[in-house]
Amino acid sequence: MTTTLPTHGITEATPSNIPFGAGAWFKNLKFSEGTGWGGTVLGATSGGSSIKITNEIKDIEIDGVMVPVKGLALMAGGGGEAEVNFAELTPDIIKHTMLAESLDETSEHYVDGFDCFQTKDAIEDGDYIENLGFVGWTADRSKQIIAIMDYALCKGGLQYDPKNKENIIVKGTFTAYGDMKNDLNRVPVRVYYTKGTSV
Repeated sequence: MTTTLPTHGITEATPSNIPFGAGAWFKNLKFSEGTGWGGTVLGATSGGSSIKITNEIKDIEIDGVMVPVKGLALMAGGGGEAEVNFAELTPDIIKHTMLAESLDETSEHYVDGFDCFQTKDAIEDGDYIENLGFVGWTADRSKQIIAIMDYALCKGGLQYDPKNKENIIVKGTFTAYGDMKNDLNRVPVRVYYTKGTSV
């Protein structure tokens, strides 16, 4: 019997549905009715980045049942994580990745002409990056793909591997955190996708 099903998944909308390019990372990424999306660029990247939004699912186990059962799967949590490869090292990136504070003239480690950073002994509100967001585009640049974490904390620390004849890449691993005032039963990450034809 012949089939009328297509032999591939390409449609006329495919070019406008393919995410393409490295995109850019922002902090304080927000939408305003008057000006649209706005935020502060976190830094230039090299080698791309990654975003992971995970669900923790608990399958209820029933004696005598050997397979997962529809209706017995429960949401039990989840998380969001981003790995960003920075091509530049700025005081802002140092502070966020180290969870550091700037030392001033009162410190014995202060050196005139240099910014000096040292890891804090406690995490403060300002250490969380509010609205850490990724902004990317589809291949034909007709749609934006935006992912925003309510708050993000760099848990991986400051990490880079100097190599001969290569520029240094600073790796930052950021974890999404929710706000006590908001819904704490949902992963504190949102994805925005420009409306349009999808099939």
